[in-house]
Amino acid sequence: MKYLLVGSQNDVAAFDVNMGCPKEFSIKGGMGSALLTQPEKVRDILTTLVENLEIPVTCKIRLLSNMEDTISLCKMIENCGVAALAVHGRTREERPQHPNNNEAIQRITQQISIPIIAK
Repeated sequence: MKYLLVGSQNDVAAFDVNMGCPKEFSIKGGMGSALLTQPEKVRDILTTLVENLEIPVTCKIRLLSNMEDTISLCKMIENCGVAALAVHGRTREERPQHPNNNEAIQRITQQISIPIIAK
């Protein structure tokens, strides 16, 4: 799979992949939180970036419907070599009026060794 990056890595301090956007246009386009159901694609994207950039690569996700799947995804992302992982404490279906699941983020931090950014 090939990906096109526009610009130069010298122009930015890091590269962040947003895999948490729940907006309909992102999901229909296979972007944002739609990627959360495609772990092989997530692995391909992150591994390609980490192997080909000299700057840190990070990504943002949302919680999956169950904690075991979320932790499994986080471990796979960690194994791709990203520098940090932002975790939005809501599922794709939840919106700001829903409470942030801080307990889930805490469980993730206990399982993952890279920095976790709570969103």
